[in-house]
Amino acid sequence: MKKKIILISIILIGFISYSGVIRHDVSEEKYVKLANQPQFDCVGQIHQTGEDGGGSCVLITSKHILTAAHIFVESDEKTDTTIDIQGKQVDTYVSVNKRVADLSNYRIQIGDKKFKGKELTLHPNYFESEGNYDLAIVELETEIQAIRPASINHKLDELHSKVVGVGFGATGIANKPQTVKPSAKKLAGQNVVDSIGGYQVKNRPALLLCDFDHPNDTTCCNKMGSPKPQPLEYIATGGDSGCGLFRESNNKWHLIGILSGGGIDLNQFFKAGYYGQVMEFTRVALFTNWIENEIKN
Repeated sequence: MKKKIILISIILIGFISYSGVIRHDVSEEKYVKLANQPQFDCVGQIHQTGEDGGGSCVLITSKHILTAAHIFVESDEKTDTTIDIQGKQVDTYVSVNKRVADLSNYRIQIGDKKFKGKELTLHPNYFESEGNYDLAIVELETEIQAIRPASINHKLDELHSKVVGVGFGATGIANKPQTVKPSAKKLAGQNVVDSIGGYQVKNRPALLLCDFDHPNDTTCCNKMGSPKPQPLEYIATGGDSGCGLFRESNNKWHLIGILSGGGIDLNQFFKAGYYGQVMEFTRVALFTNWIENEIKN
């Protein structure tokens, strides 16, 4: 069972679980402008009744969205141990009694309209794998005709690709974590698939990994791949769960990943904020058979 961490320090509690963290030397307006390009109209938001949180999703047919399974999973939390990280007391806990949430408590927003879900399907291996296979498909009650669905990538050639992540969540400045606050705005950022790893599916690693490179300090923050950041380099975290990772090829954009997570490296966080953190996307190309079978049914 995977351990999670709660920071005792009140200063940190407010911002480690949100998303859309941007370079300190680039204006937020540029990230918002990128998100509002028409090829990303297929990216939507998931709202949970009575909760501040939710997640993001991608329209893949006129009546289906693809997102992260963990958005629709409820659990209880059991305190495990207390550890010391750089003089700060930190509680760790584990999730127990995991179960699928009631779909009727969620609404899917695509564009400016909200839709009810008709049927929820989590990947059948999600629970037994303790959080891997983090994909879910929701069939909507109403078809969406005005927005073009995403084109799903089938090629296993993502390494070193320049990519754009698009989702909803909070935003803030990487080296000023105190500025990161919840927001319902749509935000997109650039990165590079620096590595492919994680658990295996069909004898291939199933996660696309990107780190958040610092614009002028390669010694503190580069964890993998090139240390040179993209012009709109960013990192997505918990608030963007289920958001899409896109790649352009031959003037067409394809969905190559769905955000699963990445967590926070606390030692790195205390040193450089969000710079040097890593995000993990489920590799869509490995799951095309499952996706296509589900949307046919």
